[in-house]
Amino acid sequence: MGGKKRSRMKVKLFWKNGPIGNGDKNAHAFEDEINAWLSEHPRIKVVDIKQSSSGGSFGPSLWLISVWYEEDDA
Repeated sequence: MGGKKRSRMKVKLFWKNGPIGNGDKNAHAFEDEINAWLSEHPRIKVVDIKQSSSGGSFGPSLWLISVWYEEDDA
């Protein structure tokens, strides 16, 4: 097939338990974790990013970030 590389869609999940507010040290740690992973994978193509949260008033907070990306087959 002419040496054309195929890309595979993948997802990387990041999550944190506990409150995350603007300027909060938990937020900065979460950002650092995601940015470090992105820096370690410079050849990926990020296609979409989704964020979800749950908990709060009656249960512990859970924050979930999904990074959908493409990676060339080796």
